[in-house]
Amino acid sequence: MAFAREQLRLAHLHLGHTGEARHVGIHQARKCIRRARATLALGARIFGPRAQRLDDELGRLCRGLSPLRDAQALIETLRRLTSTAPAPVQAILPLAEREACQRRDQLLQRALTRDPEFMARRHRLLVAQTRLERLDWWALDAAVVSAAVMRSGKRAGKAAHSARHHLDDNHAWHVYRRRLRRLHQQDTLLADIEPELRPVLVQSLQKQASLLGESQDDALLLAHTGSRSPFPPGQRKLLRSMARERLQRTRRGQARM
Repeated sequence: MAFAREQLRLAHLHLGHTGEARHVGIHQARKCIRRARATLALGARIFGPRAQRLDDELGRLCRGLSPLRDAQALIETLRRLTSTAPAPVQAILPLAEREACQRRDQLLQRALTRDPEFMARRHRLLVAQTRLERLDWWALDAAVVSAAVMRSGKRAGKAAHSARHHLDDNHAWHVYRRRLRRLHQQDTLLADIEPELRPVLVQSLQKQASLLGESQDDALLLAHTGSRSPFPPGQRKLLRSMARERLQRTRRGQARM
């Protein structure tokens, strides 16, 4: 419980950042919330409906911050392309970055207008800490944790199989990335407090995790080249073509593993 409670405390702290630090704060807050949820999942089978309702609330908090994080991540992706993108794409990157920054600033301003200084979200995190402490953590023993970790591993493996057989299914790859991330979060947690309960990560899954990380930028970029893209049609077409080609190449490599 202490780990999950600390993650929610840190999420509350990160959402209190101001100025340029707010972008990093949003990113870190989401990571902390996800870690708390991964910890909560270790006792999902014994905690009962209260834990499920808490997990649902944390999920809503995390998803509510997703557009803001994605807007900043898009800028970071464009900056990383300066040394790897084809020449035609590199030529449009400065303007594309400015447009992405304008979109990010607009989204953030709207969010802060609705929820000044994120005070409502931060209050929800404080309430979540209290709800977390009321769960039956005393009933969480080694057998329960081991079963939960094994379940996470099986879900990640099943998602990997589905993604490899549906290369163009973005949702399948998104599910796979989420489940593999959950498995990694639980592994990291247990490495510090209960090393003997760490999941035995299949080597192929470890390799896939590395490749998924490499392809995340392309998936994000492709998602931002649709009808609601911050980029004008000409830029959108160039970025979409490059992102799609790179993403398909990476996924084909994953499917052969």
